[in-house]
Amino acid sequence: MSPDAMRRWIEAGKILAQDPAARVRCPEKGDGMLTVHDEVFANNPKMLERHLVCDACGARNVIRMRAPSG
Repeated sequence: MSPDAMRRWIEAGKILAQDPAARVRCPEKGDGMLTVHDEVFANNPKMLERHLVCDACGARNVIRMRAPSG
């Protein structure tokens, strides 16, 4: 992954960590929007993996983070 692509993924991750409903363009090609799917850790329900997937090209990445409270 190029440094520019890595920077774009980090920025997308920051936005989607705060607001999973935000509309964020694909960091790889910019041709689609990222969708979010959360998976809670079975052994630690306070943590989750937030999967980011481009609806056009299928590029993907994962953020591990604390589960939002509430």
